[in-house]
Amino acid sequence: MSVRRGGWPLPRLPLQLWLLGSYVLVLSLPVFAVLGTGALAWDLVNQTREDLEHQGALIAMVAADRMEGRREGVNELLAAAKAQTLAGIRIVNDEAVVVASSGGTVGDDLSDDEEVRTALAGSRGLAIKPRDPVPLKNRSSYTTRDSPSRHADVRVFVAVPIVKDGEVLGAVVLSRTPREEWQTFWQMAPRLTAGALVALLLTTALAIFAGWRASRSLKGLASASERIAAGQLGTDDTFAEAQDSRIQETALLGGAMALMASRLRARLTYISEFAGNVSHEFKTPVSSLRGTIELLRDDEAMPPDQRARFLENALADLDRLSNLVGGLLRLARAEEGGAREPVGLDALVEEVLHRHPGIPVRGSAGEVSGVREQLDTLVKNLVENAVRHGGPNVRVERWRTPSTAGVTVEDDGPGIDPAHLPALFGRFYTTDRARGGTGLGLALVKAIAEAHQGGVSVHSEPGCTRFSAWVGV
Repeated sequence: MSVRRGGWPLPRLPLQLWLLGSYVLVLSLPVFAVLGTGALAWDLVNQTREDLEHQGALIAMVAADRMEGRREGVNELLAAAKAQTLAGIRIVNDEAVVVASSGGTVGDDLSDDEEVRTALAGSRGLAIKPRDPVPLKNRSSYTTRDSPSRHADVRVFVAVPIVKDGEVLGAVVLSRTPREEWQTFWQMAPRLTAGALVALLLTTALAIFAGWRASRSLKGLASASERIAAGQLGTDDTFAEAQDSRIQETALLGGAMALMASRLRARLTYISEFAGNVSHEFKTPVSSLRGTIELLRDDEAMPPDQRARFLENALADLDRLSNLVGGLLRLARAEEGGAREPVGLDALVEEVLHRHPGIPVRGSAGEVSGVREQLDTLVKNLVENAVRHGGPNVRVERWRTPSTAGVTVEDDGPGIDPAHLPALFGRFYTTDRARGGTGLGLALVKAIAEAHQGGVSVHSEPGCTRFSAWVGV
């Protein structure tokens, strides 16, 4: 099986095979680097040059005594040296004419060769000249590792001056083909093979071990994900094991999945409780409406004033249902969040207090990033809660810290019974059900604050009740 990325089919393989392939590729990169950059070829050329310079220096010392004397047997000596070193050797006089050669080319004029002119000027000359490459089928030395034959497509020429008593009498011109890169590798094969096998075995073992370490946790996470998808959201030790992994990414993934599972459990618990609360809150007005409608249907002789009273009760139940539905929609939107924008809390509080003239305000909260409509609901619910249930004197304070901005609403009422404080911000919790309270106002304040990375608090005692809500900046 394979997947396509950008038009290329990619096989779906175990992690161990991907790691093994990448490790082997990295292991082979030095070989490609050495061959691809030409570093080895240049090093082989330099080795050949140094060898030729050393040979030329020795021959020049011997030739200095024979340049002006008898030259019998010199060609034979040069031919014997060539047979041993594979280097072509020629000796030229001070006019660049060959006077002795390992190949019998006496009398040739080498004055056009730059390296020869450099040597006759008293310095060592060097030239690297191209040659026709040897066909692969003729490279028998690949199968004869001890053979000194050379297959490179260049030839190195070195010219060493022959100096006697400070006078340049001529030059020794040597030439030889350096070894080719692949020829060098082939001749090094016996030693390289053992090292390559050891490296390959270590690479394979490392890939298998690393793949096992990584895939073990990943397989566990995949299994845990399947259980979560099947609705099994109980505590799973697989996440803890993955979080303890020595592989940083696996540990991060394990932590993220553990957090996801925890939030899913919390969300399911929330939905279950929410459904129960909604069912309970809707049950009473729906039952009351049903009883009223059945009574009005069955009792055609009901007095008009009694019928009007029943209709008023039915309308009140409908209003409560409408308020509950509207509150639930606002609560759902608050928990989902929304598009954020810069919101000036100071101006927003002023707009809310414009609907409740006479309430003093102080302090400054500055600007935050949030959903303006929701933040307006947060401030409005706090203020209306204090106006409706608190004392006559309500005060508002805006404040800001390095990480939060908030609003505190305080009144001088009788205070809240301590028994009610823990449940004040819960859904559908209200002490004002007789006047149509839905118990969603403060729950909505909490949901909005938490959706904006903030929170809520309440402090109450006789003569002072203080509600605070804040959001992240």
